[in-house]
Amino acid sequence: MKGDFLNEKIKAVLWRVVLEYKEKREKALLKNNLEYEKFREELYQIKKKSISQIEILKKKAIEALKENGINVFEAKDGKEARKIIEKLTEGKTKIIKAKSNAFNEIEEEGFLTGKELIETDLGDFICQIMEEKESHPVLPAIHLTPEEIAKKIKEKFGKDIEPKSGEIAIFVRNLLREKVSQSEVGISGANAITSDGKILILENEGNISLVSRWPETHIIISGFEKIVENLEDALKIIKASAIWGTGQDFPVYVSIISGPSKTADIQNQTVIGAQGAKEVNLILLDNGREKLLEQGFEEILYCINCGACLDFCPVFHQIGRNYGSKYLGSKGIIFAGFSENLKKAVDSNCFSCASCLACYENCPAKINLPELMKKLRSYLEKENLQTEANKEMIENIRKFGNPFGKLEEGKIPKKLYCC
Repeated sequence: MKGDFLNEKIKAVLWRVVLEYKEKREKALLKNNLEYEKFREELYQIKKKSISQIEILKKKAIEALKENGINVFEAKDGKEARKIIEKLTEGKTKIIKAKSNAFNEIEEEGFLTGKELIETDLGDFICQIMEEKESHPVLPAIHLTPEEIAKKIKEKFGKDIEPKSGEIAIFVRNLLREKVSQSEVGISGANAITSDGKILILENEGNISLVSRWPETHIIISGFEKIVENLEDALKIIKASAIWGTGQDFPVYVSIISGPSKTADIQNQTVIGAQGAKEVNLILLDNGREKLLEQGFEEILYCINCGACLDFCPVFHQIGRNYGSKYLGSKGIIFAGFSENLKKAVDSNCFSCASCLACYENCPAKINLPELMKKLRSYLEKENLQTEANKEMIENIRKFGNPFGKLEEGKIPKKLYCC
């Protein structure tokens, strides 16, 4: 297992949050009168059906979105997506951004150099000023203490605040509102897209409402797997994202965007650009998704990015964000193998998965990640991309009938490999 192990303090915080989340999730399901396995099966069928006819749904969605006045671009990879964003932001320097896994997927060093890019999600903003990588897709700053955050705010902004979550949130709210008022471009992701031209984005903080409405230009970046047949299916995904993501019965805010802002209040003449964005752009990202479909890994595209697969993962609890790549956990490892290369999957700790099924049992879309990880490992074996430790164990099994090598009675093997 490669990567830095989490310290005991972070592990304790992580376990406390996870156990609280589990209790909240159970209450949210009860409040919604939902049966756990029945709702998982329903979501699984929605995603399975959508992905099985994704080309048809994508074509319909693009036509509907364009008819609604949304500019739609298709990007085959991260490089192409970055070029589109750079063109859309040409001549504009002040950008505000909401949480977006797809943006994180294509971001690289030097991208948007010379522009001010401000995170508006509280956790992402904290990670940005702390110069830290996010440690969870839903709770990015879970590994940082209020004391550490308050100290960094003092260093960066010269402001003394109490190391309390409420005080930190108030400071960031006031700071970000100033940045929002100056912004020219807003960037966000999407949680679901319907084939009849609606884009759904969920949030709790209210920042995405500002990101999508205040600047004149709104850029949405999303993997094409977010497209589903209709609004009913999309809203079920939204509900599942809240229940499995944070243990809420429903998000605080859900935006349904079907075009740029407009008004016809003056003699019924339509004018584009009222109080919201004048221009809405959607970038539909491939970046390895077609390869996943072709190679039989389509279940990965059922993912709704709730992070539930990580919450009870024993490997994630040991090495944190070292388990995965642009996306964390098994999903991130598999995705890296096809959006980047198979070597990246090895470097992301592919062989650390314990196949314990905790991710599968906690996934709202019933993605069988352990089976997909085994399948990926078979690819790696064919390419001779085993780790040195694995090669040693395989050789020991062939030679001694066990992974540890020659055993001496009463003595512990020199290498246990698991630690």
